[in-house]
Amino acid sequence: MVRVAAIEACERALSPGTCRVRIARAAAFMLLFLLVVPLLLGLAFGVPPPAVFALIASALILQAAAAVVGLGLGLHPAVVLVFLTSVAAAVMLGILEVCDLFAGRSRFIQGLLQKIDAKTGRIDYLKRYGALMLIPVIWIPGIALYGAPVVAWLFQYPRFTSLLCMIAGWMVAVIAVMAAALGLVRLAF
Repeated sequence: MVRVAAIEACERALSPGTCRVRIARAAAFMLLFLLVVPLLLGLAFGVPPPAVFALIASALILQAAAAVVGLGLGLHPAVVLVFLTSVAAAVMLGILEVCDLFAGRSRFIQGLLQKIDAKTGRIDYLKRYGALMLIPVIWIPGIALYGAPVVAWLFQYPRFTSLLCMIAGWMVAVIAVMAAALGLVRLAF
């Protein structure tokens, strides 16, 4: 049996059972939010599975701009928002779990986290309100969906709070893209 090097390293650093449970939990959350919830929503709203898969793939590639694809498929904006938010939640949870797995086995990453915590620990408002910065961070192209969870993880913000802030920022970004696509927002140049 061929085993993935990251899993073997995780098992060396943590107990094999703990590592398998963490990997299984991450995979279950990702599958739930990435495939199961969108397919159930598609079933509930009469969206055919190929359109659901197209929307999932476009969300992974285009991020918030995938709202245009959803609208182009003739979906209601609220349905597009729920689909894309589910995919985003799956990506965010998966990235946070992967970061936790790497931190559990790497002394370098543990040292980096301690240095960041020591520097940010002196700034009281950053610890108290820092997770709120994730709302606009998720709008930044290049960082957006894939970088915001890493930022939240590096600054060691509480997971639930950071997920809420990232999802809120994601929803605002998707709504802004849909508003622009529907012509509700005109950019003045």
